[in-house]
Amino acid sequence: MSNILSLNMKNYYDKILFLYLTLLFSLSFTDYALSSQEKYSVYAKLPILGEIEVQNIRTELSIIEDNIKYSYYVNPAAIVDFFDDKISSGYITGKLINNSIQTNEYYYKTEKDNFQRIIQFGYLGGLINDITIEPIYDISKITKVTNQMIKESIDPVTMFYIITNYNLIKGCNRTIKVYDGKRRYNLILSNPIQTDNGYSCTLTHQKISGYKPVKIQENKKYISDLKFKMNNDLSYNFSEVSLRVNGTDLIIRKNY
Repeated sequence: MSNILSLNMKNYYDKILFLYLTLLFSLSFTDYALSSQEKYSVYAKLPILGEIEVQNIRTELSIIEDNIKYSYYVNPAAIVDFFDDKISSGYITGKLINNSIQTNEYYYKTEKDNFQRIIQFGYLGGLINDITIEPIYDISKITKVTNQMIKESIDPVTMFYIITNYNLIKGCNRTIKVYDGKRRYNLILSNPIQTDNGYSCTLTHQKISGYKPVKIQENKKYISDLKFKMNNDLSYNFSEVSLRVNGTDLIIRKNY
């Protein structure tokens, strides 16, 4: 009888151990692989009319171990016929290293009617070292973007991933150097403010090169706020940011 009891107890503990290991493996796998989708609305700030929704953004994130793929899709809002109605999409691949991202590849495509432009960057050691733009931009009337300016920059999709992730900008003490295939600009983060409901940075948009000479000489800076809201677990999620694109003030808000 005692032998049977001992055998039954052993089987019971074996089952408990199996369930524990299964749960442990499941939790480990959750950390190992992650995927998510986010949606954003883009509003133009217009005189008299105020804020008008002009674009929708959808992103898809996939992380396996420290490898990342981040895809980005932009469509015009259905009710808008006066704003840029191009459809664009793109992605980056790279690695997450010490709470930062090191991009390996950038791909971007924009389409309108029968026109299509594709921009591709290859990175080496986190630096842009290979560029393909088809068809190329007319750069005859804008200031030159040097190879060194390009090399030390990141692409716009990597930039968007960074500014929408609190862990990558906390402290608000960094300058993000961006090259989009034509223009080179800085986004300067400063002045962190923490409140009971959220966190914000001052964001200064500074033109560097790839613009008309008069715009560079004016050296006008666009200053706005990058905002995050606090969750119940005291973490922060991106809320909104204002940017100036082609002379238009835009507000990008995350949809919840």
